[in-house]
Amino acid sequence: MLSNQNITLRAVEPEDLGFLYRIENEPSLWRYSARKEPFSRYILKQYIEDCDKSVFERGQLRFIITENAENQTIGTIDIYDFDYHNKKAETGVFIEQKYSGKGYATQAINLLAKYAKEFLNLHQLYAYADMENYASRKFLQKAGFKHTATLKDWYLFNGKFQDIALFQLEIN
Repeated sequence: MLSNQNITLRAVEPEDLGFLYRIENEPSLWRYSARKEPFSRYILKQYIEDCDKSVFERGQLRFIITENAENQTIGTIDIYDFDYHNKKAETGVFIEQKYSGKGYATQAINLLAKYAKEFLNLHQLYAYADMENYASRKFLQKAGFKHTATLKDWYLFNGKFQDIALFQLEIN
């Protein structure tokens, strides 16, 4: 587990099925995902069972973020599109609305970056943010990411093409 005084990043457990089912099936969050349909409990159970494989095998890694004081699950943080040869990976963070704005996402990124550098030997993490999502762009900049490109008409949502900002964080 990775932790500081406020949060812990831990492995996905079978007990997380209900939490993952709820957040993965929230249509308002699909805007930020390549997937635009719900996940079944069956598929999520298979996903959890598959989490015993390493990031080198799966190309992705998910941590559950828990708030230490109450031992409450508050979100997820992921590494995906793991590219060991080029020493980079994409990342994404989700924090439950009632816990947002408290610095947990920034702390999670800091813990993840340290892990990615020390254990995965990565050179950089990168993330995408919808240009209309000011909060995500502000968070990424606060966490040390640099806005390096804007991708025009990068994805289609509700019949409208969206511009996406690419952010990069050099970690070693």
